[in-house]
Amino acid sequence: MPRLPRSQRTNVTIYHIAEKLNVSASTVSRALRGHPNIRPETIESVKKMAQKLNYQTNTLAQSLRERRTRTLGVIIPEIHPYFYGSVLNGIEEVAFRKGYHLIVSKSSETYEREMMQVFGLANQVDGILACLSQETRKQDHFKQLRQQGVPLVFFDRAPEKFPAHKILFDNEACSFLLTEHLIRAGFKRIAHLTGPKHLMMCQDRLKGYYKALDRYQIGSHPDLVLTTGFGYQEGRSGFQKLMKQEAPPDAIFAGSDQIATAVAVEARRTGLVMPRDLGLVAFGSDPLNALLEPAITGLAPKGFDMGSAAAQLCIREIESTNATFKPRTELLSCEIIIRQSSVRLTDEEQLVSSYSKYIKRDTHGDEVIYIY
Repeated sequence: MPRLPRSQRTNVTIYHIAEKLNVSASTVSRALRGHPNIRPETIESVKKMAQKLNYQTNTLAQSLRERRTRTLGVIIPEIHPYFYGSVLNGIEEVAFRKGYHLIVSKSSETYEREMMQVFGLANQVDGILACLSQETRKQDHFKQLRQQGVPLVFFDRAPEKFPAHKILFDNEACSFLLTEHLIRAGFKRIAHLTGPKHLMMCQDRLKGYYKALDRYQIGSHPDLVLTTGFGYQEGRSGFQKLMKQEAPPDAIFAGSDQIATAVAVEARRTGLVMPRDLGLVAFGSDPLNALLEPAITGLAPKGFDMGSAAAQLCIREIESTNATFKPRTELLSCEIIIRQSSVRLTDEEQLVSSYSKYIKRDTHGDEVIYIY
């Protein structure tokens, strides 16, 4: 069937339905919304006629009436990695059930582009969900959003002292578990390739890394910690620097899936055999980790959970009539999926133990929720 020009397309309105049924337009409007004051038989007749005439709700007019767009803006660092795809799936699932649409944009891991995306979305959406770029140090653009009353939720990466909802991994606990796993597997010189120091998530991962070394009385060496970016090239460069050291590591804790992939590729290129010559774990959950040879130890997928939790918090704030705002931080736990890249011992049951979570004081007034 040929597509009609926009000017020739039929635009069925509630007035057409009202004329067909000989009722008022307001009756049709309330019937379509299932208003309790409209008789059930009238609601049924209106819905059948709407379907027959192929009536579509005028979302623009509805938005103008409600002064809402029913749209969420999402800002992610990159679109291609597996993790952000699963986060978007979680956000979209909740948004769809609640009647919201998404506008997705990326910062390309740059502060300038992130700032442009924030200002571009501010007047188009009811709320914004954001994951900081690895360059972001200032939060002035997000402060302007809060001053305008725009609901804002951070996920995965968030500024430390900022009055907004946050959905994060329990980075310290997860980092502790991954490092402890390598120690229990028999590795002694464990390097950590992580992201920029100014990111709160990287600071927390370093805390967990050092805490595990301290608990098992494994000496920490500053030269084994490299703060790079999260991409493949950064991982490749970091691996090369580590292996040029006089005493190179016998295991690497990679701060992302892409870093881990780079380490695996470079290790093979240089003739290192994993895990005999080099152990490897990844703070990531890309399913490709299981397909590599050897398969890379990582974390169980939680991206969908993170996205759905972030969307729920954002929509809850959008639809709340309570003027009092209390920032809420939810921390997601992680489970290790042990694979060949990190196993030297035969008894895998002894390679992971529970993280002894201590009571954390929150000095910023945020409500911190642990999700296990």
